[in-house]
Amino acid sequence: MSDALRDLLARYHAERGGSAGETAAGVRELSDMFNGLTPHRPGYLANPRLRRAYVHYYLPVNAEKVARVLRELDTYAAPDRPAPRVLDFGCGPGTAAVAALLHRPVADLVLVDVVDEALDDARFFCRELGVTPRTFHEVPKEKFDLILAANVFVEQLAPLEEHLNDDGYLVVVEPALQSTTRKLEEWRDEVVRRGYRIAAPCVGQVKCPMLERTDLWCHQDVSWPRPATVSEIDRRLGLNKESLKYSYMVVTRHGRGLDDLGGDVRVVSNLHKEKGKAWAWVCGKSGPLCRAEVLTRHRSESTAAFFHADRGDVLKMKVEGEFTRSEGPIERTS
Repeated sequence: MSDALRDLLARYHAERGGSAGETAAGVRELSDMFNGLTPHRPGYLANPRLRRAYVHYYLPVNAEKVARVLRELDTYAAPDRPAPRVLDFGCGPGTAAVAALLHRPVADLVLVDVVDEALDDARFFCRELGVTPRTFHEVPKEKFDLILAANVFVEQLAPLEEHLNDDGYLVVVEPALQSTTRKLEEWRDEVVRRGYRIAAPCVGQVKCPMLERTDLWCHQDVSWPRPATVSEIDRRLGLNKESLKYSYMVVTRHGRGLDDLGGDVRVVSNLHKEKGKAWAWVCGKSGPLCRAEVLTRHRSESTAAFFHADRGDVLKMKVEGEFTRSEGPIERTS
């Protein structure tokens, strides 16, 4: 967690309260609801106790997920693009907006949520970061350069892409659950059919090959420096936020994408190291998912990138069909 976010949460705590015990109890309730153990409660963020628990535990976790997608976006988007007009849809207490404001300056910020109490928290965070947002209960009839939808999109399936400027980006971040990710992958194919482009995580596929599989789904699982507050709640409740698990999609109409960086495949599984070889599932510009492997005896400077690859890396690597054994060259492009 950045120092800026840590200071921001400290100011929230000083003004709006909360304690370790209250947070632990609230997170237990929220976790049970998010995991389907208890019924979903619409408007749960209107409850001040649950809202404070969400802010102290889930906000730093989910803000980091959004921040990572935005940092990746910087690698392929036009470098000279101006400060964006931003919409945070289903903003809750402002998680995605906070990530965007800490990432780069914005020209305008619109927050949309149906829970007034959550909007009030979101306004607090934005004003603490020097921005006065406009707030609505519904998406205004405007165009935006960046639209953020974190942990709400699959539930609501709003046509947010229609509010994009031609070279703008819609960033959707969802939990890494298989069922949720499958809905996201199906929506991905549908927006491509309507003329939109998937800027990330894909590198050029027209149809998502993951939909042909029941044992794999496209998600990230990355380690991060877990904040002390999150670690303490994990310890108390037996939860585990040692890594960030999420699915995401970045949609544009005419903006640049990951495939403009020159990579051939994206690593969509962990790298498996076995006796005599390393292998991973990769997703390319066309065709099925491919199990790509490199034999240990072929480890060299030209194949080193594969042996150090992580889930989500984009590689310049020739593959064909459902299985490829490569001797190089292999190069990481992102």
